Amino acid sequence: MNVCDVLLDVLTQYGVKYIFGIPGDAINELIESIRKQDTIKFIHVMHEESGAFAASAQAKLTGELAVCVGTAGPGAIHLLNGLYDAKADHAPVLAITGQVETEYLGTSYQQEVALKALFEDVSIYNQVLLDPRQLPEIAALACQVALAQKGVSHLTIPANIATQKVSKYVKGNPVLRQHYELRPSKEELQHAAELINNAEKICILAGIGARNGVKELLKVAAHVKAPIIKALRGKDILPDENAFTLGGIGLLGTEPAYKAMKECDLLMIAGSDFPYSGFYPGKHVPVIQIDENASHIGRRHPVSVALVGDCKLTLDDLLPLLSEKKNNKFLTDMQDEMIGWLKHQNKMETSKDVPIHPQTLTRTISDHAADDAIIVCDTGTVTVWGARHFYMKATQRFTLSGGLASMAYGLPGAIGAQLLYPGKQVIALCGDGGFAMLMADFATAVRYKLPVKIFIFNNSKLGLIQMEEEAKSGNPEYETHLFNPDYAKFAEACGATGYTVREAAELKGAVVSALSAAEPCIVNVFVKPDELTMPPNVTIGEAVNYIKAKITEFISDDEE
Repeated sequence: MNVCDVLLDVLTQYGVKYIFGIPGDAINELIESIRKQDTIKFIHVMHEESGAFAASAQAKLTGELAVCVGTAGPGAIHLLNGLYDAKADHAPVLAITGQVETEYLGTSYQQEVALKALFEDVSIYNQVLLDPRQLPEIAALACQVALAQKGVSHLTIPANIATQKVSKYVKGNPVLRQHYELRPSKEELQHAAELINNAEKICILAGIGARNGVKELLKVAAHVKAPIIKALRGKDILPDENAFTLGGIGLLGTEPAYKAMKECDLLMIAGSDFPYSGFYPGKHVPVIQIDENASHIGRRHPVSVALVGDCKLTLDDLLPLLSEKKNNKFLTDMQDEMIGWLKHQNKMETSKDVPIHPQTLTRTISDHAADDAIIVCDTGTVTVWGARHFYMKATQRFTLSGGLASMAYGLPGAIGAQLLYPGKQVIALCGDGGFAMLMADFATAVRYKLPVKIFIFNNSKLGLIQMEEEAKSGNPEYETHLFNPDYAKFAEACGATGYTVREAAELKGAVVSALSAAEPCIVNVFVKPDELTMPPNVTIGEAVNYIKAKITEFISDDEE
């Protein structure tokens, strides 16, 4: 077996099913090794960035290792944005890059790039394979570190090393998989319990790190009468119909969640690294934070008690120490606030106005999506609509580019998800700007017969950027308008189905048809271009800036 054969065998032991990338001369031997086996499938994308995003989405949805590859030089460089997405959202991804032959290293040879230096910041494990005797250890270590530390590993293999034989390797050699239980100390748990038992208005902020402990989370919430707020990446840990849920927090969140945060007298954070300090309660309010990564605790907001441990195990240990609350006024008050908020949102979501409100489009998709659908959301104003107006139900999943907040995640993320879950409905919520960036990979979905459903919120602009120009800076809109192609015709040109929707009366029919189709679809919906993405709490400064910007735009238009 040569170097690439052994590498693939190790990846097979770690359960890898797909490798995303584009063939190239420096990785030809790896491509040949993939061809000769039938366990791992190569997915030929149109852009390596798409491949890295697809791998990142798979790793986020499963917690398992996903893999992408790029050839020397530009192929490797193209991976970086998707890998930074994986880094920011703690997703275990292995990036394999080719390199020029070792005899040419250091000579400024064609496509020679200092890849180890280039990948230093994005990766937690970063090595160049220079001797076949480094295998299988170096490959197993790259996989192990990515999984254990939930991040990006990177291996560079020069083209001449890739062809060399590996002696003394036994195919199918078993690899070590880490399994451990992490719990806080009894003293820390007792301290946390004392604070909770002495509080009256407890609020829980839950993130994606609490996914494995949802049952325990609900038991604690019911025991201490605490509403639950979901951080954006944890949107799918609880259905929105759950009585304890107040929706999301932050600029994309709900008014009841904002109010609960500001009125609580104790906050428990379970598996969340929510970064926006302005939405936390005052510093006089005690905070208990549960996280298996100790470096996350206290870095966003002062913490009274740090519970370093697995959320499920920690909450299970904490519950017997808690006194059951009799007073549920804070919880019921916040639930009433949520009922009122949902009624208010319902008016816009069910509107028949033209142009179509993006809230109406989101709600229509939400109402007709399958109970086990996977929702992949892009970055931009569409993130606001997806966060607020897509109501999670049953076992639906929701993923996006959270920490990096990169545009263009929607389509490749949907491709990665559909490959992993071929029997499930996969929906991508995309802005027209984000979709345009990597739209060529819709042809990849068609090529591999992946029935992804792409909904484009077409407002012909970079809507979130316009809002930032106007509300944050008080500047008039500048260079945010987009010149879009006909996306429905583009879908047809790729061999798929395309829909164009301009009227509210056409919306439900197009959504239902697309969701029930057996092939990939693009639904291009023209939405109201000046719909405001209002945060749950608008400051006076933001309002003044927005008014200033609009006056300036009006004067400029009048002069023209």
